[in-house]
Amino acid sequence: MPSEKLVNDFMRPLDQYYYVKEKETVQEALKLMEKANKEGSPSCLIVVGEDPSEKEMIKGFVTPRELVFGLTTRFLKGAEKSGPIFWEGQFEAECLNGMKKRVREIMAPIRAYVRETEMLMEAVFLLNKYQEDFLPATSKEEVVGIIHIQDILTHITRPSKGEKDAPKVRAVPFHK
Repeated sequence: MPSEKLVNDFMRPLDQYYYVKEKETVQEALKLMEKANKEGSPSCLIVVGEDPSEKEMIKGFVTPRELVFGLTTRFLKGAEKSGPIFWEGQFEAECLNGMKKRVREIMAPIRAYVRETEMLMEAVFLLNKYQEDFLPATSKEEVVGIIHIQDILTHITRPSKGEKDAPKVRAVPFHK
């Protein structure tokens, strides 16, 4: 009988991530994200507190989602009220304006965590419940790693012992 997978079998240690202070600008976060992507690091920045007592406290995450939608928040909020209106140069203008924001304004706060000793299914449940792609993993009230939905998917699609290839997916035509 296969042994149950645990969170600590899948989590990535914190030293694989870039950190950004919540008071930094979105422009600084973009530079760090670009650096992380070039180095093959996870596309997730860890946001930490800004005063000395909070330095080691993880406040949230910044992913490509927060960066894109955080840069265009003003437009997106206006579009909800009166409908979208588009014009030439709008995206660039929104991005330039958004670069001045602080990371704390766009970050995804931590809404849940999972203990590293929990079964993987607990992490899947929480990732789904909170519609997150990343979840902090803890040990004794301290964050020790991050579990990613992508790492879980990679495990699912990896061939099993004795299987030569991952399950084949066939193309299905798209119908309008």
